[in-house]
Amino acid sequence: MSENLFAYTATNSGYSKGTAGAINGERAAAATALSAVKNKIENLNGDPAFFNFFDRNSSRLVLRQYNYTSTSEPNQIIDPQAATWSSLVTPIVWSGVANLHGVATSGKWLFGTGYDLSKIAVVDMDTNYEQTREYAFPADFPTFANPYADGVFHGEALTVGTDGFLYALFYVNKGSGYGTYYDSIVAKFRILPNGNLTYISYVTAGKNSFTLDLYDNKLYVCSLGGMQNAGSGNADTNLCIVDLANFTQGGVTKVTLANPTQKGDFRDISILDANNVYIFAGHYDSGFAKLVGSVYHTTIADITAPANWTEVVAVNDPGYLWGIHADGSRLWFVKGTPIAVYDGTPTTAVTASRTFSITEMSDYTGGNLNSACFIAPSIPATRGLNLAVASKSLASHIRLAKEARELAEKAKK
Repeated sequence: MSENLFAYTATNSGYSKGTAGAINGERAAAATALSAVKNKIENLNGDPAFFNFFDRNSSRLVLRQYNYTSTSEPNQIIDPQAATWSSLVTPIVWSGVANLHGVATSGKWLFGTGYDLSKIAVVDMDTNYEQTREYAFPADFPTFANPYADGVFHGEALTVGTDGFLYALFYVNKGSGYGTYYDSIVAKFRILPNGNLTYISYVTAGKNSFTLDLYDNKLYVCSLGGMQNAGSGNADTNLCIVDLANFTQGGVTKVTLANPTQKGDFRDISILDANNVYIFAGHYDSGFAKLVGSVYHTTIADITAPANWTEVVAVNDPGYLWGIHADGSRLWFVKGTPIAVYDGTPTTAVTASRTFSITEMSDYTGGNLNSACFIAPSIPATRGLNLAVASKSLASHIRLAKEARELAEKAKK
């Protein structure tokens, strides 16, 4: 059965307006059988993004538009398989989130966090997705022993573990710039029946972290190790594996690269199963014109041994939005502006089976891909011990794309 497999938003070259579309096809079909359906939603602003979540057994999308103020534009809740994408409820503002970066659900409760306000919003999906309360982190949790007196916290990602606890990733920097970063915080919260949150504890991950992928009761956190550099990666980049059964600093495993300044920064991870793990690492060239790096294949057993990884895709391409996702039938690679699709689960070097250009996905010649969101099927077979319930969104990667564009402009001066 043909479905919408992948949601995206595109903007014009000046990031002043945008549209939303989908890549459609059968979940097990060859990439050549997929097609892009553009302009499913038109007249969006210059920074729209999608997030996938579950309202009980129903896969849903939330579309946010960021307007660079402390008050967000109304969020739209969308059935991703509907022929026409329109909000299922009256579009609604969640006051606790001005720049949504992550959502997660438990029962009727949806939790959202955002970059600007460093809050967690609690939303009741049974009352037209209205926000019931919000928590500022760390201010509203006095038992959190803040290790950074001058740190500025930013909400990056949320997930509900198979243990039923909510986990939130906050990256922390000093001031508002991109220069100085502290180790990121992964905080654990108990979800009460009324949706309220009780803080439990935290661990630290690397500097400038932005992923929170769940697999087999562990969280996988990619950390750039600092600001994005021109011409090299960061010496402090790492992949932190957080064992939820041992949620202490001793339960955090750090994976590092032998030559991080050459190999680049950890930029994404996608885990399909124990035998198929994909890791993307890279850095920008000297003028931020291209990103140079590799997508690697490995296994859970070898994830801590980068010397054993196999390069499957070499990267030396322009663009700013980057991310990977393996769905069992194919490997998706958001490759700057185009989206490259590789059939199957490649374990050796491959070329793309299908590549979607920006003009296939929008009417914006010279435009930009602004967000990418992989749509999980309703009543998913993946519920259970290993995989996260909803598919990942690349919202935090949008933040990295924005920073890289700004750094590229500075490099021109």
